[in-house]
Amino acid sequence: MSHLDILVFRGQRVQAVIQNDIWIKAMAQQGMITPFESTLVRRIEDSHVISYGLSSFGYDIRLSTAEFRIFRHIPGTVVDPKNFTPANLDPVQLHHDENGSFFILPAHSYGLGVALERLDVPDNITVLCIGKSTYARCFRGDTRVALVDGTAPTLEEMAKRAEQGEQFWGYSIGPHGRLIVTLLENPRYIGRDSLVEVVLDNNESIFCTPDHQFMRRDGRMVAAQDLKPSDSLMPLYRQLERGYEMVYQPLNGYLYPTHRLSDEWNLRHLIYQDEPNTHRHHIDHDRLNNCPWNIIRMNESEHIRLHNKINYGADFDPDEHSESIKQAIATLKDDPQWRERFSEQQRQRAVNFWHNPEYAATREALLERRRNCSDSTRQAHREAMLRYYQSEQARALTAKQSKQAWDADNGTRRAKQSQIMKSLADSTRTRHDITADVVRTALDQTGSIRGAARLLNCDRSVFRRFPEVLHEFRGQKFKNHKVVAVRDVPGTHDVYCLTVPEAGNFALESGVFVHNCGLIANLTPAEAGWRGHLTLEFSNSSSADCRIYANEGVVQLLFLEGEPCETSYQKRQGKYQDQPEKVIFSKV
Repeated sequence: MSHLDILVFRGQRVQAVIQNDIWIKAMAQQGMITPFESTLVRRIEDSHVISYGLSSFGYDIRLSTAEFRIFRHIPGTVVDPKNFTPANLDPVQLHHDENGSFFILPAHSYGLGVALERLDVPDNITVLCIGKSTYARCFRGDTRVALVDGTAPTLEEMAKRAEQGEQFWGYSIGPHGRLIVTLLENPRYIGRDSLVEVVLDNNESIFCTPDHQFMRRDGRMVAAQDLKPSDSLMPLYRQLERGYEMVYQPLNGYLYPTHRLSDEWNLRHLIYQDEPNTHRHHIDHDRLNNCPWNIIRMNESEHIRLHNKINYGADFDPDEHSESIKQAIATLKDDPQWRERFSEQQRQRAVNFWHNPEYAATREALLERRRNCSDSTRQAHREAMLRYYQSEQARALTAKQSKQAWDADNGTRRAKQSQIMKSLADSTRTRHDITADVVRTALDQTGSIRGAARLLNCDRSVFRRFPEVLHEFRGQKFKNHKVVAVRDVPGTHDVYCLTVPEAGNFALESGVFVHNCGLIANLTPAEAGWRGHLTLEFSNSSSADCRIYANEGVVQLLFLEGEPCETSYQKRQGKYQDQPEKVIFSKV
């Protein structure tokens, strides 16, 4: 037996006992549960069923086929618990297929059903009713969830923090296969259940109920117990670039900034508008805290000035800074290798400007200004150029260059060029000491090959030695998480889950996506002396319709024994007493 402290009354601790299977079986023989299954039934003939019957410290009751109704909103009416309108409840058809008989509870709806078993509760017993993890699809309490604020709390921690009003945002695969940021709602304790261990190829293990669904790489959901070794799962890949978190978009294979996904969440929920010429800004200046409440839109100029003030300080003098850059460039001009690299960079920038679609709007604006230039301005420019080329200075420079070109022997020039290339190849700029790990770290820190070359003080040709690193950095060679093994875990364990109404799935810190727990069973305790068939209340907070199987387990009962009460439910003639199976209207 297990003891549970439930309250302190007049300075004395009152205890209740959660009764075990021996006690439950003995009381069932006296009519406490009818009909009664003395074992936990998991299969009927060759068919798998959601377990029902006697467990170690509880009893799993079934849903009856007698009646099931869903709540229907009638425009213009108000739900009044003192005067409930039966017209708000619509009957639901019972369906049948090879998997069994079931009702369908639509997404984001509320339904009522009836327990198949009848209870006759003794005067010293209170019955607690909790939802079965089969419908909740749960994880062990120490399972960590990936959040966009850079943390990964356990489900047990999230459940406690949610009670204090805290909200959580994580990662989900949206309706069209694109990674999005979503609100993770109602992290909660479900109960106790048996588990399986799903082992991944990144040495991570996930402990969950056997029927919890994992998202495969192709987007399909598969129960944990049906996963096979080498199955590829939908991956969550994250890495840092210039201090920002980037996430892998499985839809197109590229990396995308997480703070932009949070910005999209704000736009979807009308937190602010998508205004032009604005930048996304982290309110607390923490680039890893990508909670939507930490992302705002700022005017681009104000945003740049804000960060310049932070980066350079209040004493920053832009004119002095500009002058120092000019002096540095003047010093570097004496280095022929620097001049060559600088010229190549400028040439590449010019080519990009005139050919890259990214600069189309800027090019058009420049050309428009040129077209609008007055004839007198163009004529003045032509005359200035003509005066220069006719000047003695220009003629002397042209003559000197021509003489040098004719005097130089072609063979000598080729030998000189070969010597220059050899000296460049032998210089430290080739950095033969650089390894693949060093290259990848530099790429992650700077976000580009050009930036990484500057950081490592090497030529960009160095990166050609590491094609695998470049492909992986560009998002071209990510590998899916694969299943290594699925193993049963002995015993029963506390399990938790949460709900994601917007997408129906969420990411674990181990780097895979799993189905959320959308179906919640809401039941009040069966008081001492109560008799009848329980009314079972279900809410489907997920974005998909849900099957609820009849004649199979839906709710787990826990029996708490204490001192006999003075006035039982029967003695005070409670309203909801001795209902038949078809009980919904008499209950509500």
